[in-house]
Amino acid sequence: MCQPGAAGSERKIPQRLNCFSNRLEISSFSDPPSLASRKQLFSTLAIYRVAPLRALRLVFVTPKATRARFFPSRVIHGVCTNLAGPFRGKSHRFSARSATSSSAMAHEEGDTPEDVFLEDLRSERSLRWVTEENARALSAVAGPGGDVESDPLFSKLRAIYDDKKKIPNVRLRGNFVYNFWQDDVHVKGIWRRTSMADFKTDEPTWETVLDVDALAKSEQKSWVWKGPSFLDYGPGDDEHRVDRCVVKLSDEGRDACEVREFDVVTKRFVGDVGDEKDDGSEREKPFVLPSSKSNFCWIDRDTVWIGYDFGEGTMSPSGYPLTIREWRRGQDLSETTEIWRGQPGDVVAAGSAYWDKGVRYHVWYRAPTFYDTEHFVKHPVTGDMMLVDIPSDFGFNTFADHVVVHCKSEWKVGEFNFKAGSVVAHPAADFINGDRTQFTTLYSPDDDRCAYAGSTETKDYLLVHTLEHMVTRVYVWRFVSGDKNDSQKSGAFEYVKTHVAPDCKSFGASGVDSDRSNELWITTDGYLEPVTLSTATAPDLEAVTPCKENTAWFETNGMTVELKEAMSDDGTLVPYFLVKGKDVVANDVPVPTVLYGYGGFEISMTPGYSATVGESFLAQGMCYAVACIRSGGEFGA
Repeated sequence: MCQPGAAGSERKIPQRLNCFSNRLEISSFSDPPSLASRKQLFSTLAIYRVAPLRALRLVFVTPKATRARFFPSRVIHGVCTNLAGPFRGKSHRFSARSATSSSAMAHEEGDTPEDVFLEDLRSERSLRWVTEENARALSAVAGPGGDVESDPLFSKLRAIYDDKKKIPNVRLRGNFVYNFWQDDVHVKGIWRRTSMADFKTDEPTWETVLDVDALAKSEQKSWVWKGPSFLDYGPGDDEHRVDRCVVKLSDEGRDACEVREFDVVTKRFVGDVGDEKDDGSEREKPFVLPSSKSNFCWIDRDTVWIGYDFGEGTMSPSGYPLTIREWRRGQDLSETTEIWRGQPGDVVAAGSAYWDKGVRYHVWYRAPTFYDTEHFVKHPVTGDMMLVDIPSDFGFNTFADHVVVHCKSEWKVGEFNFKAGSVVAHPAADFINGDRTQFTTLYSPDDDRCAYAGSTETKDYLLVHTLEHMVTRVYVWRFVSGDKNDSQKSGAFEYVKTHVAPDCKSFGASGVDSDRSNELWITTDGYLEPVTLSTATAPDLEAVTPCKENTAWFETNGMTVELKEAMSDDGTLVPYFLVKGKDVVANDVPVPTVLYGYGGFEISMTPGYSATVGESFLAQGMCYAVACIRSGGEFGA
């Protein structure tokens, strides 16, 4: 039940989708008046929630809280990155946002933080600090028996985190959906796959592609899975061929990763014993990058672009690559050719090459700051590298033969004047040549409580997600392809419809295979409703077929969800969700309330099912409030 309400206003403000981002929630409060063991547990509890499926993992943080930094994920198509968020449609985001460490920032400000020694992970002092903090945290959550396990809440939370019925996070590649899975048996995890038809059944039969636990044991490494990047062959006889990828593995979870070429047909690393060709000829020499912060982008089966630590001047002050080199199969790393370099003070510089619905793109970029990125493309006639003429804080993506630009501020260009937060499209070839006369406005916010929330795509449709006064709206655009034999006749976008999500619910839609079909994954949930995964076919987002649902861990009878507003000191009305626990409404008496708020990096707080919050607070007759504070994205661009 979702009710409108307000503090200082009666205006109803419904909900918004936080569609494609990770978020780390730190639930921390100092003095709930009862339930001592739970008070202590949740004063040191952090919940990692991956939207929209919100797979929960428990970790402990100290009450005086190490500074938490939150960085929005960027997807670089063709670059091997750790993709965030399940069922994400292909999203070409060329800019990579990286972060300078807190200690480095403090040094720039001339103030060395007291915990800078933790930068050395293996120092005696760091390890001693970890031991002491672990002991303090475990002591704080100890139950009647003096240990954590004896707390009555422990077994309930453990069951939630070990739930094997949670919806797997999958991506379709070729004829298989792939999933990385961890549980009490597969602690480091297995990369597995099954057919789409089998995945939709109640009990899919999974085939293991790579067992990370077994790999770690055989190689005596503490491998942590960081994800795959597949080779896209592009148009032609091999258009739908899916066999090669690289996987990124991190020893002990460090930022630095080893990149290794893998064959999903043979289910072996390329070059391993047993990977010989059918004709018995010599094994291929694989692409392997030793452990480093790196970038990797497929050009074709035997050529890649890499960003890697090649020594002085090749890594940024933030520790990320500043150069791109072309690497051909069989070459030593020392023989690679540098083709792109950022500036010495940049956060990162890299390049991306990919196919987008039959159109080939080569894009290079450099990020002078966390929020500013300059994009470069090849001139269509001369082949020279040229700067894309848009403000450096704008988003720059593509769809087929169009560029798609997200205006982070007002943009006056030619005869057009786009509002901050607008999303516009333009034929790519003409745009690169300097033309600014053929814009299509895909989204224009009505006011400062309306914001672009990302886009996903299918074969023929672009879905523009927005947040408008805390309501999720999805604007559906059909793309009519141009004449592939005439570069002067580009495609065009046609508006189809707007889908409005229910109040106090989260809604996400993304393409199952954006190159081959219009099928969609649809995810929905709310504070009192577990995640449901369904399928639909664009443009009909309403006609869904339920596929899977997460476990409902707590009884919701007698609980309600309200959307209210609170007035800040400067007069701004700030929306917040108030979830009233068991019998709170019926008893009508004050109860302990956990208040959570996060505002930063345009990561909005939207309704989401949390079994741990429900079991620990709501089922105990408490309330849970989530403030949608400024800088989180709820207040527009």
